[in-house]
Amino acid sequence: MEHVRWLAGTDQITLTNPVVVAAFTGWNDAGDAASTAIRTMVETSGATALAEIDPEPFTDFATVRPHVRLDADRNRSIVWPTTGVWAASLPGSDVILILGPEPALRWRSFCEQITGIAHRFDAPMAFTLGALLADVPHTRRTQIIGTATDSALVERFDLERSRYEGPTGIVGVLHDALSKSGLPTASLWAAVPGYAAQLPSPRAAFALLDRVCSMMGTPAPVAGIAAQIAD
Repeated sequence: MEHVRWLAGTDQITLTNPVVVAAFTGWNDAGDAASTAIRTMVETSGATALAEIDPEPFTDFATVRPHVRLDADRNRSIVWPTTGVWAASLPGSDVILILGPEPALRWRSFCEQITGIAHRFDAPMAFTLGALLADVPHTRRTQIIGTATDSALVERFDLERSRYEGPTGIVGVLHDALSKSGLPTASLWAAVPGYAAQLPSPRAAFALLDRVCSMMGTPAPVAGIAAQIAD
């Protein structure tokens, strides 16, 4: 975990069998559904910032650019596109939440950082969230495709055994890395209307939140997203 920067005070955080839930912006995040689901969990759970993964070895900054910000005194600072890690205690389950841009470089090394975090806290399982463009209407309930390679998870959560072959993103690579490290994993994907690719999809984010929280045995924080769907 040479590229993980632990934040001050995290040595005092105690987690019991935390479930890891990860998502990434970019190719795996149609309609911003997966990233919105993670952000909602972070914002509604009182999550504590646990660590950051240094973006320098993994990011093409010409594609995912840093931002300049000014404080109240107009002092400039650079905000780098890091991958954030948060810890939270939800009703029924502790959780480690991971969100950041899809890395452009050194995917295997990047996944080693997350695998190390999961094993440091003795996580019993991990879920990855994603969203894909599909031939579906926005007026109907969002379809969630849940897959796993672990037989126990397939039976426990009524998932499909993945038979996909073809190009994959960091979600697929992370899923594989965690599984090979001995951590049971499941991957949840929301189907987003292909004709609305450039618009946020709160309906898909709602569906991902509802499914992953159900699998963790905790209430889904969907009130804010439900209001966005109504709008």
